[in-house]
Amino acid sequence: MPTAIEIISSLHTKITDTAKGYEDAMKIGNHERVATLCADLRKQHLTHAHDLAGLLLERGERPDGDGSFMSLVQKAALNARFVISADETTMLPSLRENEKRLLEAYDDTLRECEINGTFSADEVSTLQKQREDVVANVGKVDALQSALNADHMVKS
Repeated sequence: MPTAIEIISSLHTKITDTAKGYEDAMKIGNHERVATLCADLRKQHLTHAHDLAGLLLERGERPDGDGSFMSLVQKAALNARFVISADETTMLPSLRENEKRLLEAYDDTLRECEINGTFSADEVSTLQKQREDVVANVGKVDALQSALNADHMVKS
C-alpha cells in the first residue's frame, strides 16, 4: 500500500505536469479566450501544486517541482495538434481531457486517502476543494467550446 507521502507526491507531479502543459498552450494559442482560459487554469494548478507541496513539507518530504516525462509528451501532442489544424480552438478537447484526467487522479487520491487512513481532515479537505475546482474547470472548458461554436455558427 502506498504511503501518504507517495500518494500526495503522485498527485503533485500530475498537477505540475498539467500546469506546464497550460504554460505551453498559452504560448501556442493566439485566440484570446483560449489563451486566457489556459492562463487561468495554469494559475489555479500552480496554486494547487503549491498547496500540495505544503502538505508534503508538513510530512517532512521535499516536493519535486519539475514534473515528469509526461509534461514533455503533453507538449509534443499540443504542438502536433496545432500544426495539423493551425487553429488553437481545436486545443479545447485536449484541455478538457487534461482536466478529466486530473479529476480521475483526484478521485484515485481520495480513495487512497480513505484506504490509507493516515490523512488529516485538513489534507482531505484540501484535496476535496481542489477536486471541486477541477470539476468547475471542465465546465469552463465546455462553456468556452460552446461559446466558440456559437460564434462560428453566427459567422457562417
